[in-house]
Amino acid sequence: MNDLQLLALVRKDNGLAFQEIYNRYWRVLYNSAYQKLQSAPLAEEMVQETFLNLYVKRDTVQVSDSLSPYLHSVLKNKVIDEIRKQISSKKYQDTLSVQPPVTAISSHDLLEEKEVKEKIIEFSETLPKRCREVFLMKQQDLSNKMIAEMLQISEKTVEGHISYARKLLRSYMTELYLYSLIFLISYIPY
Repeated sequence: MNDLQLLALVRKDNGLAFQEIYNRYWRVLYNSAYQKLQSAPLAEEMVQETFLNLYVKRDTVQVSDSLSPYLHSVLKNKVIDEIRKQISSKKYQDTLSVQPPVTAISSHDLLEEKEVKEKIIEFSETLPKRCREVFLMKQQDLSNKMIAEMLQISEKTVEGHISYARKLLRSYMTELYLYSLIFLISYIPY
């Protein structure tokens, strides 16, 4: 049976058809996840979540002739989310181990840092979707090569997105600085 026939049976809650799809794709999906995550338990979890996604969305999944592109796309997104989660967790743990005691940080410093982060997030929302993805991943200290692999684009394309985002960020921050300066000058008493 081909994938479309199996999917039609899965939509009718045929467990054997779902098992056939699982047997057909689990190894290649596992290898792909393991290659990116370098962890057998995480790779297994990502593959299981990919098949769970297929089962939950079985009535709405649209495929032309093969489930492979759909399954790989779902897996890719799950792997990217996992890597982002790991990076965030690692950065958080790193900051905890390096940060001075809370009493040494003034509330003014915290407010400035929060404002800068908000402005960068605000700025990132102005970028085109793919450029925003690359920009935010670069903010997480991922290499251009890793970003290219995760998004399945060339390293040159990653470099182009980063260059474009940095150019726009400089312009955005300069404009923001000028507006802030004008605001301050207009409120300074003579």
